[in-house]
Amino acid sequence: MKLFFLNDVKIKIITDSTGNLTPEQVEKHDLEVIPCYVVIDGEDILDDGSIPQSEFYDMIDNSKKSQTSLPSPSSIWEAIEKHQDYDHLIMIHVGEKLSGTINAIRSVIKQFKRKNPNCSGITVYDSKGVSLAAGYLAMIAKQLVDQGLEVDEIIKKLDESRDHDIKVFFTVSDLKKLFEGGRIGRATYLLGDLLHAYPILSLVGGKLKSVGREIGFERAINKIIRLIQEFFNKDDEIHISFAQLRPREKNDYFREKLLKMKIPKITKLVDFLLGNIITCHTGTEVFGLVIARNFRDV
Repeated sequence: MKLFFLNDVKIKIITDSTGNLTPEQVEKHDLEVIPCYVVIDGEDILDDGSIPQSEFYDMIDNSKKSQTSLPSPSSIWEAIEKHQDYDHLIMIHVGEKLSGTINAIRSVIKQFKRKNPNCSGITVYDSKGVSLAAGYLAMIAKQLVDQGLEVDEIIKKLDESRDHDIKVFFTVSDLKKLFEGGRIGRATYLLGDLLHAYPILSLVGGKLKSVGREIGFERAINKIIRLIQEFFNKDDEIHISFAQLRPREKNDYFREKLLKMKIPKITKLVDFLLGNIITCHTGTEVFGLVIARNFRDV
């Protein structure tokens, strides 16, 4: 099938499995996804969607140790080689401060270019995020490609979306995985365990940071609602992806609070299953969302 673009430059968007995109979203936006790995009790598991999500959550809950691992060099190489009929590849990946994936990507690109000096142009883009904070950017990038924008224009608009339009807020009721993975300190872990304190976490400057702490789940959710309203302007329209893991009354409470917000206006609120990579670090007792301002999943 011949590909047509307004600027006559064929551009392919490549991302990785930390972006938490569904198979339907991947197909709809014609994305290439490089799978990463999770390691559960010493067993390497390819994050390619072959394990049902509910089964994976059980594995996490019953594990003594869970962690993540980078995509293999061969899978990165294959993704690049596969799309050499394109003029340019834009590779959008999990934040560099959160993972070594981007460094691994750059290393393979350097080797690929040595062996293929006339290969496609390649731009590696740091999403400064994980889960749908990166996934949104991949979808937005494809929309910009379809509009006929050139690579430098696409990158400029991605910067604007990443730095100004996309926010992540979540809390967890079990801090064990975050502590074991070094994402929170010992004091925060012990305080949460003793006082049932819920940390409010967000991505700030490409790093996971605490932006608040509340005693009790309802107060934590109310805090997240206030943070949403403080960040977004009254005339903003927002698309919310609401993290689901298992059916819980707490999820229902959270969703009801969101739907009662008058400002900002919610154009769409969709549930998504939190992916394997992020769940390895948070555990399954996580409640959160990813928000994109003025996003249309068309």
